[in-house]
Amino acid sequence: MTELKVFTTTGCANCMQVKDYLKKAGIEFTECNIAESPEAAEELKRLGALSVPLIVCGDTIIHGFDRARLDELIACLTAAAV
Repeated sequence: MTELKVFTTTGCANCMQVKDYLKKAGIEFTECNIAESPEAAEELKRLGALSVPLIVCGDTIIHGFDRARLDELIACLTAAAV
């Protein structure tokens, strides 16, 4: 399965929303907190993103809490796991 990364920062309401949404769907992910990890902040820059949350899974990149795109990603990940 492709690794799913969620770039976040401390105290970000939308970041918490994304993490809770993925957890409720049973989707495992790696959190990359840019406030706590200079490496995560650098990776976020390399991706060309200016804000968090940013969800990265393979070639899929989702900016912000986009429920429709998250649902599509969850469906793809769930189907791939079967």
